[in-house]
Amino acid sequence: MRTQRYSRIFYLGLLGIACLTQGTSGQQWISDTVHNLSAGGSGEIRAVSEQQVCVFCHAPHKTSGQRPLWNRESSITSYQIYQSSTLDANAGQPTGSSKLCLSCHDGTIALGSVLSRADRILMVGSDYLPVGLTNLDTDLSDDHPVSFYYTAGLAAVDQQLVIPQSLPPEITLDAQNQLQCTACHDPHSNVNGDFLVVSNVYGALCTACHTMDGWMPCSHQTSGAVVSGSTTVDWPYTTVEENACRSCHRPHTAGGRERLLLFESEEDNCLDCHDGQIALTNMLVEIQKFWAHDPRRYTQVHDPVELPVGGEAHVECEDCHNPHAVQAQGPVSSYIPIGATMTSVRGVTIGGTPIDEADYEYEICFRCHGDNPVPVSQQIVRQVHTSNHRLRFSPINESFHPVAAPSPNSDTVSLVPEIAPGSLMRCTDCHNNDAGPRAGGAGPDGPHGSNFNFLLERNYTVLDDTHESEYEYALCYKCHLRSSIIGNQSFSHHLQHLRGASSAPCSVCHDPHGVNGADPYSSDHTHLINFDMTVVFPETQSGRMQFEDLGTHTGRCTLRCHGRNHVDTNY
Repeated sequence: MRTQRYSRIFYLGLLGIACLTQGTSGQQWISDTVHNLSAGGSGEIRAVSEQQVCVFCHAPHKTSGQRPLWNRESSITSYQIYQSSTLDANAGQPTGSSKLCLSCHDGTIALGSVLSRADRILMVGSDYLPVGLTNLDTDLSDDHPVSFYYTAGLAAVDQQLVIPQSLPPEITLDAQNQLQCTACHDPHSNVNGDFLVVSNVYGALCTACHTMDGWMPCSHQTSGAVVSGSTTVDWPYTTVEENACRSCHRPHTAGGRERLLLFESEEDNCLDCHDGQIALTNMLVEIQKFWAHDPRRYTQVHDPVELPVGGEAHVECEDCHNPHAVQAQGPVSSYIPIGATMTSVRGVTIGGTPIDEADYEYEICFRCHGDNPVPVSQQIVRQVHTSNHRLRFSPINESFHPVAAPSPNSDTVSLVPEIAPGSLMRCTDCHNNDAGPRAGGAGPDGPHGSNFNFLLERNYTVLDDTHESEYEYALCYKCHLRSSIIGNQSFSHHLQHLRGASSAPCSVCHDPHGVNGADPYSSDHTHLINFDMTVVFPETQSGRMQFEDLGTHTGRCTLRCHGRNHVDTNY
């Protein structure tokens, strides 16, 4: 009897230590938090008369047998767990301390239902955890995964996780090396807010486990933009830099379940800042233009691990930008292979090989405009026709604009003086914001939106019977001297074709991307000659539609155009 009595006193003392933790300061910590469900608690939910603080979770007797002296039943429900195509961990049903946390936080067991009391403790406010951010319910697919083995092997597979031996001492795994709720939350202390084991300002808690490639120089990691301008999200900290991961992600009750994004629609997580309220670049204005890469047109299509060929056509911000590695682009005065805003983005090489990090801008474009071409309205049907721009820019073609390789033609007399023969160009030299810096405007750079057809930076008219002017072919004249073109320096009948009785636009004869492959009439396709089949037709008698390159600035055509036959007509 004496032994039992002393044992009882010992356990009572042990329970007191568990609640007080390190003298008297621990009790004060718990009393100040919403985990104090006693009648003296400061939260909206508290007991009617129960004065004990620890009893809602712990008791010295009549417990479940689970550590630490657990005084609650465990939910018998089967949870819907987090799933993602980018998750390498094998997350299962909650176990260990996560199961204990859910005895309150899944909302299925009354807060006052404890094993050490015959009757449920009466509560003020609500008997169950009310619907809200802290009630995770039984659907955990929108919550950070728990109860998985966090091992060196997992870190080796997912190379953006630190090895468990490198975790800070505040972040602990359980005895089975599983990551549980208690890795991030300390239920007895709310010093850091949200019962976090360490403050998450600047993403310190997230980056203790996650080391995202490119994050340290990322503009989202260094941005001092104040987030108070937004009316759609309640961020915990003042600036983008301080919120860090929390600028886009939420570990519990996330709107976008896969990857725990704030919003279900991926683009909303970008536009929440890039709509003119917070970020310097207002992309919302751009994607509302008639021609745009508008991600709002697609829902639940994009996946970070999607294959570059065979998927459903779509565009999301993440197709061109890596939010964990994107960097601000400074002024550019000469050719660069790829902009800093496209750092660490997947691509496809000119040879058709998928790569994890594109080295050239066009490699990112080829993911959608290459072997899996997206449909483009008002596309011109050509003598040699393909929608595969990877093939059209191939250096083995007879002619191509120098995107992937320098042009084989060293005698382009019409080039503006600033462009040296053999120079390279980028897709965005033509396809860009009509109000962006390369068009002389103050808007953001990049092919997000344009008021000109084909998402072009400047006007490029493709309608037949268009009288030539500086405006009609402004895009061409960005690189090619208008005085040279209408002065017939490279083709003796340029002016006649552009301003004649039946004026033809540049696009009738020239394919601006490049010409891939041969055609049934064995036509030459140097100088980007690839006729528009709605304007140019085979010659009536011979059935030929052919351009023959006869050397420098000379050629011969056999075709029918504007109702007139040309038979071996020399120029």
